[in-house]
Amino acid sequence: MRLTAELVRNAPAYMNPLGERELNLRGFKIPLIENLGVTQDHYQFLDLSDNELEHISNFPILKRLQTLVANNNKIAQLARGLGQLLPKLENLILANNKIGKLEELAPLGDIPTLKRVSLSGNPIVKHRHYRYYVIHKLPKLKVLDFEKVKPKERQAAEKLFGGDSKESKAMDDEDSSFTPGVIKKRKMTAEEKKKILEAIQKATSADELDRLEQQLAAGEVPV
Repeated sequence: MRLTAELVRNAPAYMNPLGERELNLRGFKIPLIENLGVTQDHYQFLDLSDNELEHISNFPILKRLQTLVANNNKIAQLARGLGQLLPKLENLILANNKIGKLEELAPLGDIPTLKRVSLSGNPIVKHRHYRYYVIHKLPKLKVLDFEKVKPKERQAAEKLFGGDSKESKAMDDEDSSFTPGVIKKRKMTAEEKKKILEAIQKATSADELDRLEQQLAAGEVPV
């Protein structure tokens, strides 16, 4: 199901126990973030859990948003420059997704306001340097995966990734030309088109068929 302006307007919205205005967009099988501009930046808490998101991107400027929750999706990428679009974001909860490489976490460095992050249930948490890398990227981070960041961890993170570390340079080597909040894309290969066509033939719902047809028409995939 597309995240239409109508869906955003009609989604449950309320004051949560923390006294924050919350917008609940859970469980709609949403494949792509769009049309959040119709919220007029009224919310501090946004829940996009239990959907079919593959990346965190395409946000408008939301100056009030402090907490973003998107558990139980298929997220494998974060767009660059999200901190410019979400300047007050402090809490990012992305449990049970598909992030599997340290370089996929590099965009966290563009959100220096983050204080609490959870990536539990993602393949990346098994990487031996995972925790140190996230701590290195986020100087204000206090809690990672519901465990407090210890001073000795921050020291170890600085030793591994700080200064002129070759590994740090490799991780931070990014194309200077990017649009904040947008995932880069490339042209689809013939093999990828073939797989989508096969998936279209096997689609079991109108929403799945619509999503696949849109992807095929665009002829692009994230890089």
